[in-house]
Amino acid sequence: MLKKILILCACATLTACGSNTEEKNTSRFDAAGTLSNGGIFVSASIGEASNLIPWTTGDASSHAVSGRIYRGMLKYDKNLNLVPDMAQSFSISADNLSITFKLNQDITWTDGKPFTAHDVMASYNTMVDDNTRTPYSGDYKLVTKAEVLDDYTFKVHYSEPFAPALSSWTLAILPKHMLDGQDINDSTLKESPVGSGAYMLKKWKRGEEIVLESNPSFNEGEAPITTLRTRLIPDVDTQFLELKAGNIDTMGLKPLQFTRLTNSAQFTNRYAKYKYLSNGYTYMGFNLKNPLFASKEVRQALSYAIPRDEIIQGVLMGQGLPMAGVFKPGTWPYNDALKPYPFNATKAKEMLTQEGWTDSNNDGILDKKINGVLTAFEFTVVTNQGNDLRKMTAELMQRYFSEVGVKMNINVQEWSSFIQNTINKRQFDAFILGWSLSPEPDPYDIWHSSKTKPSEFNIVGFSNKKADELMEKARRTFNQEERKIYLDEFQEILHDQQPYLFLYAPYSLSTVHKRVKGIEEAPAGIGHNQEKWYIPESQRIRPSISQ
Repeated sequence: MLKKILILCACATLTACGSNTEEKNTSRFDAAGTLSNGGIFVSASIGEASNLIPWTTGDASSHAVSGRIYRGMLKYDKNLNLVPDMAQSFSISADNLSITFKLNQDITWTDGKPFTAHDVMASYNTMVDDNTRTPYSGDYKLVTKAEVLDDYTFKVHYSEPFAPALSSWTLAILPKHMLDGQDINDSTLKESPVGSGAYMLKKWKRGEEIVLESNPSFNEGEAPITTLRTRLIPDVDTQFLELKAGNIDTMGLKPLQFTRLTNSAQFTNRYAKYKYLSNGYTYMGFNLKNPLFASKEVRQALSYAIPRDEIIQGVLMGQGLPMAGVFKPGTWPYNDALKPYPFNATKAKEMLTQEGWTDSNNDGILDKKINGVLTAFEFTVVTNQGNDLRKMTAELMQRYFSEVGVKMNINVQEWSSFIQNTINKRQFDAFILGWSLSPEPDPYDIWHSSKTKPSEFNIVGFSNKKADELMEKARRTFNQEERKIYLDEFQEILHDQQPYLFLYAPYSLSTVHKRVKGIEEAPAGIGHNQEKWYIPESQRIRPSISQ
């Protein structure tokens, strides 16, 4: 491996010297090549994983790694249909109150021990333990009885129909022998996972990289790409330089990079680009306990003060859609009757005036007495380093808020500190973040009033009795038409209350080196079959594009 890396670096240096050698050899990257095991695939992450137990962390950097190591009973296929994974099959009772899983009998953990129904039971018991600090336990606490029928049959019962029940079983299963007698919150699994997926942890050098290697005992056959290396590169512009230098194989591109900086023959000969509407959105969340944001009319006014279309053009270069709610546009649960708040600075000012906010001292910042104290409408929004789009979004919002008399300061924090100290501890006035959504349209974990504890996902502290009732009803029906009625009304409440300023759904803009074969575009995105990607032996040296 060391020799291969030295050859890679030397080759990259040589091919960077001029374009003639580059152009002469690019055609080979378009050929399919022979499938064989081997090669190193290098990606980059703007944030470091917090830990590798999928239950006790909610950040994308952690899940991107643990998702290659662990598996669930079920998974989503390329068309976003639920299919068996660790389970061999599943059946739902006629009354929709129980699910029986028949398990694959040829799965082993990476330490050699066999996977059985007892692992599923131990995972379930740990998930519903009140001492387990997890944002995901709610779905499992609805199980009234879990039972091991035999070593390879597991059954769960519910007291009433629960529509997201199947999707809940996509969450990772962990080995019983690593859970028994352990405190999951302080388990060695956080940094030394024992999984059953296509890859296993080889090295984690904090602050630098995580390296995974293919699992030779993976029951679906060893992944063709032997090594996955994720480098910590917090700045996307630096990632782009590393991509062009041939030091990484893939990255998510900024809109400017996608639209203007990747159209040269030198780039397109070596890299393929992919674009599809991402399954997520970007938003600004309010601390609803902050008296500045206690009134929904104030939050509505701030929503009117933001030109979403201009943000999309100026920040995303048109690569996104304005958002009005919590579901992906174009999907069945999205409420098409709702539209994003239109930009109307005059209306925003009028609404703020009606709520008692005036510029009493003529300094350009609105103020009013709160609890007897004259208080300026000034707050700080926090977002994370490494995501220039969020920072640019904040800067545009800052300008437009100032035009209606609201002063917004911007604080950009390192990712892990942002999540652990600001978000999880609720130490913010407002923040800008994004949600990556499950294909299962269940907003419960993010919006239900019971999900506001530290590390849970109702970060802003939203509480609405009617919204709670609608989410609960939506979960109890399998009929999609009836379920949509509840979800539509739920979205109407959020649209009225504006606990978030819903901003935009960005397009996913990515690029992958053409030496990587087997990539398949699908509704689930290009990563759905990454365990099947391969690099032909003749193409495992990564030359850079011309400098």
